[in-house]
Amino acid sequence: MKTVRKRRIIWAVWLICAALQWLFENNAATLALLIASVAIPLLSVAAAVRRSKSAELTAQTAGTDLTVRVKGTGLFALAAGDVSCENRLTGEQTQAELRFPPALSGESEYVLHVDTAHCGTLRLRPQVRVQDLFGLWQSGPLRCEEEYVTIAPKLMPLQIVLADNTAVRSDSEKYSQNRPGSDPSETFAIREYVPGDPIRQIHWKLSQKTDELMLRELGLPIATQILLIFRNLRTEKETVPAETADAMAKTYLSVSYALQSEGLVHTAAFAEDGRFVLMSVESELDLHEMQERFLTAGWEAESGELLRLLLETPSAHVVIVSAAVPPDAQSLSVNGSLVTLLMPSQAEIPSILEI
Repeated sequence: MKTVRKRRIIWAVWLICAALQWLFENNAATLALLIASVAIPLLSVAAAVRRSKSAELTAQTAGTDLTVRVKGTGLFALAAGDVSCENRLTGEQTQAELRFPPALSGESEYVLHVDTAHCGTLRLRPQVRVQDLFGLWQSGPLRCEEEYVTIAPKLMPLQIVLADNTAVRSDSEKYSQNRPGSDPSETFAIREYVPGDPIRQIHWKLSQKTDELMLRELGLPIATQILLIFRNLRTEKETVPAETADAMAKTYLSVSYALQSEGLVHTAAFAEDGRFVLMSVESELDLHEMQERFLTAGWEAESGELLRLLLETPSAHVVIVSAAVPPDAQSLSVNGSLVTLLMPSQAEIPSILEI
């Protein structure tokens, strides 16, 4: 509205100058200039008011492009506005101007290429108004649904090494078909003994029958074997830089991708609307669904529910991606869990990660 007020002042000054010129020169040319200076802007305003009553705004995304269309405009009724962009992951907020060209056909279109330096889901809110040719009047904002664009992170190649944890025995009835574990109640496979294998896992009865040392590989319970936590630190008093949030998200999703690619079923935990949500990741489809929800979940703090989450979800291995060391770090290894704390903003993540 400040721009409209400024243009009205300029128009008023112009009219005063045109009127003074007509009074001093008093000829047909100056009179015609004065009449045109009054009539043409007023006719444009009238046309814009009439057109705005039937104007429609639509928006559609394709990849990283946002197409905004306004129906009901014309030569004397133009569309003008902007798009507010919020990165749901990092909390960044930007604004981009929409520059619609004059449209004789009654429909204006503008394609905005959405770009950001950080990964996350961008919430796009177009706000467009109809105005006259001279910008002396603007309608109220046209209604339009929000659109979303997801910028996926570039994942890091990681190799996961699962450390033995004999302190935790999962009660799961589901076992991995791809990797052995340490649960003696389930057999993963029988193979020949290799020097360096645990002697306690030698299958003595079968070894006597085959005259060769045979080893019994133990099963790996997978329902709650690995818990992957994204720890959110954004509060009203404390904010995390966008670069840090971006690095944390890349690390979190890279670990999840590496676990899934190696056949390690895990549970992903992250904050959504201030509370932790849990998603089981078993297949590639699960991974994509988790990534989409994670990048859109927002950057709200989890209200200190980390300890309660660990108590309610006992796991043999816990991986926490955080911007800093949690204040209750000494209490994180509850239920005998092996806890791995990853802080990508403070230390480089190794390509071979033992958890």
